[in-house]
Amino acid sequence: MPVILHVDELEPGMRLFQALLRGNQVILPAGRTLEEWEINSLRRRFPDLRVRIGDPILDELGEFEDDRANDEVAATVHRRMSRLMGSVRHKLSSRTALEASDLAGLQQAVASVISYLSEHPVTAAILTRSEEWSGYLQEHAANVFYLSLLIGNAVREYVYRERVRLTAARTLAVRYGMNLTPLAVGALLHDIGMLRIAHVYEQSEPLDEEDRRKIQEHPLFGESLLPPDADAVIRMVVRTHHEQTDGSGYPLKLPGHKQHVFSRIVRVADAFDAATSDKVYARAKSPARVLWEMLTMGAGKQYDAALVKILMSLVQPFPIGAKIRLSTGQYAVVTRHNRKQPFRPTVLVAFDENGKRLPRRDLRPPIDLARNEDIRLTMFGQEDLSFLNGGGVDLDRPVDPPDFRQHDGLLAYAYP
Repeated sequence: MPVILHVDELEPGMRLFQALLRGNQVILPAGRTLEEWEINSLRRRFPDLRVRIGDPILDELGEFEDDRANDEVAATVHRRMSRLMGSVRHKLSSRTALEASDLAGLQQAVASVISYLSEHPVTAAILTRSEEWSGYLQEHAANVFYLSLLIGNAVREYVYRERVRLTAARTLAVRYGMNLTPLAVGALLHDIGMLRIAHVYEQSEPLDEEDRRKIQEHPLFGESLLPPDADAVIRMVVRTHHEQTDGSGYPLKLPGHKQHVFSRIVRVADAFDAATSDKVYARAKSPARVLWEMLTMGAGKQYDAALVKILMSLVQPFPIGAKIRLSTGQYAVVTRHNRKQPFRPTVLVAFDENGKRLPRRDLRPPIDLARNEDIRLTMFGQEDLSFLNGGGVDLDRPVDPPDFRQHDGLLAYAYP
């Protein structure tokens, strides 16, 4: 299985575990044994590149979790949804709104992807990134769609209970209450109101008041781009995906107990993908940093705490093969995720204090950091991980869904 190395750590004779891609272009194929001139070329062209290198010796010491199937599923969903959003963008470039037939086509395509995901379940969510600013909004929509669907699928009973709570009907058919199609379509279209102010993602200078106003109004504008007979839940997701649990969101400042569960799911997925994406005006934060911030500062305030916990079980902060410095001074390779304690994976100590590979005789089987609390993660790449080690949150304690029973009389909408 792979070890993820910075381009400066590559040496002749190392073998690529996965093909090296830039967009849809294959730079070097999987299985390629690297030569010195290729390494020098990669260092010149991609100075920040990280590469997955195969290491058969480490394979002998412990079983690495294989996430290639997760990668393939994510890439397939991303490709389909990015293409679909590209079509939406093209249609809205010459129209004032989508038509009923457009939405019917979207729902059919979404149903196909939902079926694909049911046939290809994943153990961890992997998001696809591109280096082109022009495609940010449609790629963001694809990632939010993917994350939202995975979160919704993981909490179907919670979804049903919340939909029952917010419906005026005395009963709600289970099949209808657990139907995730409105969530998926709403997630895909959540930011269509941004398509006509996409320049805010492409400028590095501070936003003026007019731009800020347009951003805060984009959920309402996005809803206006939907056909008049669009599903009420889809409309609601587009309209309320920036509302926050403490009522400080926009455009309506709805508190959490008045928000539809699908809106709360999209809020979590939207925030995570946006924070981990590079933009002209801001560098991306690492998944580890964003997950930690969402858990310690956002859960219960900006986001539904139960859904943040689910996100953390799906999106792992460190990929399989990540080379991480430990508090012992040595470097270890992540061999297995920990869904319950994402910041305490199973690792194999394979490098000394200088980052040099340990002799084979000094290698030992992987260790579960959840059972070795004295060993801490201190550095991943150039990122200081000390924020993970400050007093904090007990990740072992399950997070229960919020209790909104006292708010039953304050329903925001009379439909599920």
